[in-house]
Amino acid sequence: MLKKVCTCLMMGAIALTSAACVDNRTGKTSNTVTQNTAHEKKSEDIYKSIFKNSLFFGDSITEGINYQDLIDDTNVIAEAGKVTVIAIEEDVDKVVESKPEHIFMSFGINDLLMPMDLEGNPIDNPVRYSIDNYSKLIQKVKENLPNVNIHILSVTPVTDKALQEFPQYKHIDEYNEKLKELAKAEKAEYIDLYPIFDKDLDLHDEDGVHFKANYYTQLLDLLKLSVK
Repeated sequence: MLKKVCTCLMMGAIALTSAACVDNRTGKTSNTVTQNTAHEKKSEDIYKSIFKNSLFFGDSITEGINYQDLIDDTNVIAEAGKVTVIAIEEDVDKVVESKPEHIFMSFGINDLLMPMDLEGNPIDNPVRYSIDNYSKLIQKVKENLPNVNIHILSVTPVTDKALQEFPQYKHIDEYNEKLKELAKAEKAEYIDLYPIFDKDLDLHDEDGVHFKANYYTQLLDLLKLSVK
């Protein structure tokens, strides 16, 4: 019971980071209506073909792929507010059942906001706590899928407005450095997403954390280089 209470409190504390998911859902309808030319439909089919044996595993930012109709929903296991420690308990079986060849993992944006662990103890160092759980998550997946190719995505930047609202995001750069080390230790690929933002500065949604639809096409264009 205590663990359930602590989990609810923890998830409530990071719930604001998932607010833009509603915008992404409504965006799916408008995007589907406007993206009805033959060329655009062909592009969608190309992404679905490229990533048919891939799984996108993460939080609300990853979940946003579902609302763009770029890949099949079955290729996405993601949820608003998801953190690594919860993914270990709730999602590994679903990941294993999908039997992907490639897993693109994207966690961290919520982990940085965690005030307490599942036992209700304060987290003094969210980066270290999250990276430890990220490692456990990867190892648990690899135990069941020893031949899977794991790709760890960097935590995406936030706007100055979001940083002012959530100062914990000042640790994003530090977190990404630790993700690089983790990828090396786990023999996974680390993928730096920052080149996307060097090309286009108008990708963030209103909350400064989540993204507009055009972010996802640029994301998939970058990630397709890792699918062989």
